[in-house]
Amino acid sequence: MATEEHSSRVNASRRQSRARVITLARIMLPTWDGSLPALTAQLRRETGLGDGAFRTLFPGDRDLLHAVDHELLEECAQRVRSAAESFDPDEHPDEAPEVAISAALARARPLDWSSLTIRLRERQLAASTGARSEDVIESERAFLPALLEAFELLLARIGRRFEWQPALGVRVVILTYERSFESWILSGGNEKSFPESSYVRHTLPALLLGVSRPLD
Repeated sequence: MATEEHSSRVNASRRQSRARVITLARIMLPTWDGSLPALTAQLRRETGLGDGAFRTLFPGDRDLLHAVDHELLEECAQRVRSAAESFDPDEHPDEAPEVAISAALARARPLDWSSLTIRLRERQLAASTGARSEDVIESERAFLPALLEAFELLLARIGRRFEWQPALGVRVVILTYERSFESWILSGGNEKSFPESSYVRHTLPALLLGVSRPLD
């Protein structure tokens, strides 16, 4: 019994330490201009973790990036799911369902500027360590199930289901959303007005229709 309690306390402490490192990494990543090893060294100093303790949480430097990306994608899935659950087609009688739900999705901010900046910086840091693009893609593919479920619910709200292979459909939507959102901000737009962008009003609805078909 004492052994189980000790193990439980150790695991809880590790979860807390891991969460603290990830939170701090999310704060530091958007403005970090150093290397990935330098980032993990700074995180060890900031959290007071020795190298051995840090490596029990993140065995390799890229494991830290994967953990941060996992959290961001989980948040993205939660926001997509929230947009779907709160969407009522009857409240938008003057809009095509695919347009109305695209705007609802954008208002839920599945990716905001902070998370987008972190993901861009993660890719840069991963590349600086010699990671192949396939490795980066594979790290994201591992977290697709939560996104798949959320997007399946989103499409169901407008009476549709995936016709494309679902994982591919989700990747196309997420990647085009990222690129369009980035371009919108860099061209002087703001996050709150993105739902009125041409991408959200025209391109995203066409994508949702293109990767799906009506429910049987």
